[in-house]
Amino acid sequence: MGVYKRLSDVPDRYRLHHHANAYEGRDVWDEFLTEHLFPRFDSDRFKEDARRAGRYWKEHMAERGRHHALATPADVETWMTDLLDRLKLKTAYNSYWVRVERFYHWLQWHTEHPHTHHPVLMAAADGGAAGKVWDEKMARRRGGSKR
Repeated sequence: MGVYKRLSDVPDRYRLHHHANAYEGRDVWDEFLTEHLFPRFDSDRFKEDARRAGRYWKEHMAERGRHHALATPADVETWMTDLLDRLKLKTAYNSYWVRVERFYHWLQWHTEHPHTHHPVLMAAADGGAAGKVWDEKMARRRGGSKR
């Protein structure tokens, strides 16, 4: 999850919004795809699904007035709430959650990004729609979908 478990634990100086200028005009999702995902997964279907997830994530974040690499747990929660209103839990998990969770994991482990916390996991820890998707993930790890 990172050094911090809840956004309220993150000192203000480490919050992602302070880095908005450094990310302005930068498509970090595309960097993630090009540098991390696509070299590992070469299928056209996988690439299209990853691009679609990124497109929806970036649109959501633009509506929230933030760069797609600088989310808060609340941004993740509203996105998951919207997805679960339109999609089955399994689809929200498989097609969207997995990719955005992996994106923030990638950001955390690259020194050129200031990510000391993982807003996707923080949202899951808070429960709500993100928590439901997290429960789906954990059920799969135990050997079967909960729903």
